[in-house]
Amino acid sequence: MSESDSAAVRESIESNLDSHIDRIQRAVQQPSISVEQRGLREISELMVDYLNELGCDEATLVETDGAPGVWGYYDAGAEKTLINYGMLDTRPVNPDDWTHDPFGGEIEETDEYGRVIYGRGSVKVKGAFVAWLNALEAMKEALGELPVNVMFLLEAEEINGSPHYYDMLDQYEDRLKDADACFCPLAGQGGDGNVTGSLGYKSALYFTLDVSGRSWGRGPQGGNVHAMSNVTVDSPSWRMVDVLSSLTSDNGTHIDIEGYYDQYEQPTEEEREEIRKFVETLDEQTETPYDELWKHLPGLARGAGEVENLTDDLQEDVVEAFVQHFYGPESFNIQGINTGYLGPDTGTKPFILPGDAHATFDLRMPRGYDPEIVRQQLRDHLDNNGFEDVEMEVSGQHSWCKTDPDSDLVQAAQTVISNHGCNLTLWPFSAGGVPWAVFGSKFNIPVLYGVGLGHGANSEGSDEFFVIDGNDTVASLVDCELSHAEIVMEYAK
Repeated sequence: MSESDSAAVRESIESNLDSHIDRIQRAVQQPSISVEQRGLREISELMVDYLNELGCDEATLVETDGAPGVWGYYDAGAEKTLINYGMLDTRPVNPDDWTHDPFGGEIEETDEYGRVIYGRGSVKVKGAFVAWLNALEAMKEALGELPVNVMFLLEAEEINGSPHYYDMLDQYEDRLKDADACFCPLAGQGGDGNVTGSLGYKSALYFTLDVSGRSWGRGPQGGNVHAMSNVTVDSPSWRMVDVLSSLTSDNGTHIDIEGYYDQYEQPTEEEREEIRKFVETLDEQTETPYDELWKHLPGLARGAGEVENLTDDLQEDVVEAFVQHFYGPESFNIQGINTGYLGPDTGTKPFILPGDAHATFDLRMPRGYDPEIVRQQLRDHLDNNGFEDVEMEVSGQHSWCKTDPDSDLVQAAQTVISNHGCNLTLWPFSAGGVPWAVFGSKFNIPVLYGVGLGHGANSEGSDEFFVIDGNDTVASLVDCELSHAEIVMEYAK
């Protein structure tokens, strides 16, 4: 990447900044809430329009049994080809919690960041994704052509577990196998100006178990009856308790599904050394006391709850806490259980014997696990323990992957972020299971997601925003888009 090319791309971004902002606003103004099936076709159609504006040779809706996705291909006649995963759906909103219209895309001046764009999806999904498209457009204008070919496979159901993403991937597998890397940049700066990302992702199985009197053939069927009936009528709710009790022991810290541990491989000494070095880096970059570094484990700070101690007092051994977080197999989380009376203002009634019960889970597994094998083990466990009537619905099933830190893509990102005076911290693994990991597992290519300059906040709460002007710590939208372009140019060379 030459300084003159970078300067030319910057000039293009700056001269077209108003239109770039407008494109982001239009995306934010289109609601796209997958759990409510709201606006998903419309946001996909808008992205097809944007890909056509970019000059893609192919840009089309991909119909599925759920929401449509998007396929696009830009042929630059280049040596290297990137796959770009993109999610177009957002989390739900409670307008009462917002001081701005969640779908207004309003621009407002702030004391800390200058101008920002408010709206659901402005930073983590649609807004930052459109910033990436803006960066590609600027490269094309400044350089005459993109330095890489780009394949796009976008979905609008990630929040639902990506139930149809792999169906779309199967349609384009023959094309996708020719790609050299998967790059999905976003506005990746934290409030301290540093950029974080992950080199690996866990396997995952997201599913719901349903117990009902109708499928069981016992208890109330087709509805509830009065609670006094329990002396003579079986309870699907208690059957769900029995199901849950059969799955784990020791407060959920040991998984009792037959054969589950057959795929487990203990972390190697090389993997432990990688964690040790990472913890040392984290110690240098934060002001946190060493014995409290476990508080930086992914997920602990997401939500209103506070964690004061880890399982089995792992906080006394920081390195082991990180090792178990990434390589331990016992991550069998109950997201929610619901049956019968749920309290005031829920539309449910007290003093009933419920006719059904439901429990939602996410099971996250370390490298080496095939989620399809675990899925069958779970079904076999239910059947072999007398729970044949229990229905299992899988909403998401993702494979694991790990990217070599010495790969060209990672090295390009390291170079660019460093050139901008920022630190790039790449976690050895993420604790999450994600759809874009499939490109690493299926095609054996590097995967880098979420890396780039730019900042925003509140993606899971109210008043989500995406920074336009920036400050001395976090980058402007211009530098956000420029960093995306520079990583591509550095990788292409």
